[in-house]
Amino acid sequence: MSHPSPDTLFQPPHAKPLTGKEGFIEATWKFIRNPVEGFGPLAYRQPIVTAKTLGQTLHVISDPEGMNDVLVRHADKFTKTAIDARILGPATKEGLLSVHGEQWKRQRKSVAPIFRKRHMEDLAPLIADVIEQFKARIDQRPNLDLSAAMADLTFDVLAKALLGDPKGLDRDRLKTATRAVVTGAGTLRPDDLLPWPRWVPRPMTPRGSAALKRLKRAADDLIIERTQHPADDLVGLLIGAENLSQRERRDNLIGFFIAGHETTALTLTWALYLLGRHRPTLDRIRAEVIAVCGDKPMTYDQLDHLTFTRAVIDETMRLYPPAPLLNREPQVEVEVLGRILKPGDAVLLNNYVMHRTERLWDNPLLFDPDRFLRDPSLRAKGAPYMPFGAGPRICVGAAFAIMEAVMVLGTLARDYDIIVADDVYPRPLMTVTLRPEGGVPASLVRTDV
Repeated sequence: MSHPSPDTLFQPPHAKPLTGKEGFIEATWKFIRNPVEGFGPLAYRQPIVTAKTLGQTLHVISDPEGMNDVLVRHADKFTKTAIDARILGPATKEGLLSVHGEQWKRQRKSVAPIFRKRHMEDLAPLIADVIEQFKARIDQRPNLDLSAAMADLTFDVLAKALLGDPKGLDRDRLKTATRAVVTGAGTLRPDDLLPWPRWVPRPMTPRGSAALKRLKRAADDLIIERTQHPADDLVGLLIGAENLSQRERRDNLIGFFIAGHETTALTLTWALYLLGRHRPTLDRIRAEVIAVCGDKPMTYDQLDHLTFTRAVIDETMRLYPPAPLLNREPQVEVEVLGRILKPGDAVLLNNYVMHRTERLWDNPLLFDPDRFLRDPSLRAKGAPYMPFGAGPRICVGAAFAIMEAVMVLGTLARDYDIIVADDVYPRPLMTVTLRPEGGVPASLVRTDV
C-alpha cells in the first residue's frame, strides 16, 4: 500500500503554545482561558517540567514512561486532585469519576459487565438503528453544525443502547442540561488555581445549578422507572448492585450522561471535520466500508475489518484527545522520571502535549492516520498514545466509545459527502473536554453507493 507523503497531508488546528517569554501573569491568564494553550517549549521538549506556582509545586508530565508511573505502576499512590473534586464534585461526588480506593473498586465492578464483549455484540444493532434514524433527519436538513449534530446522535445512542430507551425521557432538555453542566463546571476560573481544601465548595452559576438539578431529577426518575420495569441495561446494573447506595447510583448515572456521549461526540465532530478538509481520507474510508459492509448497516463482526476507519478515529483522538489533561496528587513520596513527587504536589498529565511532541512522533502536527497502520504498536500499553488514560482507572467505556465512533464515522463517510468550507479552522478549546471553538458548520450531502 502506498502512503501519503507529508506534502499531501493536512495540518489541522493546533492550540498555540506559549513562547516561553511570557511573564507569570500572562502565562497564567492564557492557561485559565484555554488550558491547552498554557504550555511552552519546555513541556514539548522535556518529559517532565517542574515549577512553583502559587505556593505549590507543579509537575507537568508529557511522556509515556511518566504517565505509566503515575497511572499504572504507582496508581495506588495517587488520587485525583482537589481541583477535580471541586469541579466534578457537585455532579458526580459519589460516582466513578470522583471516588477512590475500595469505593471506586466496588463501583467499577458493578458497571463493568455492560461493556463486556457479549454485551457489545448486543449493543451494535442498537447503535446501527440510531445511525439510520440520524441519516433520515439529515437527509431533510443537510446543513448542520457538526458539534450539535454529533451531540444529538451520541446522546440518542446513550439513551437507546445504555439506558434502555426509557419512555418519557426528555432528551432535548437532558442534552441541554448536560452540556450546561459540562461547560459551567469545566470552564477554569482564577480561583480554581488556589490550593483550596477538598471540602470547600465551588460555587456554580445559576444556569449551571439549574441544569445540575435537572440532571439529578432525570437520574432519579430513570432509577425509579427501571426499578419498576427491570431490564438488562446500565441502569438495571446500577440498581441490581446491592452494594451501591442510592446516591452512588445517581451520581454514576450522571457521570454517564456526561462522559457517555460528550467525549464520543467531540471525537466524531473533529473526525468529520478532518474528513471534510481532507477528501483523500474520506474516499479511503468510503472504499473500505463499501468493500466490507456493502450498502447495509454495519455489524459487530465487521468492525475489526475496518482498519483504516479505526486508524482515522485513533489519529483524531491523538490530535484531539477527549481528556487532554489529567490531574493527580501523590499521597506518599514517589519517584517519577527522576523527580521526587511529594504529598501536596500537583501532577498534570498532559496528553495533549504528549500526543504532539516531536520527541515521540513523526510530523506530530499533521493529520496522518496511516501512522497507526505503519506502527500498530502505537496502540500498545506504554506507547505515547493514551486518549482514554491508562491503568486501573482507564475509561470503563473505551471499547464502547471506539465501536460507536467507527460505526458512525464509517457509515456517514460511505453515505455522504462531508463539505466543510476552507475558512473553517476552529481553535481547540478546553473545558473538561476539547471542543472546536464556535462549532463546525458543514453540509452532509447524500452520495450514491
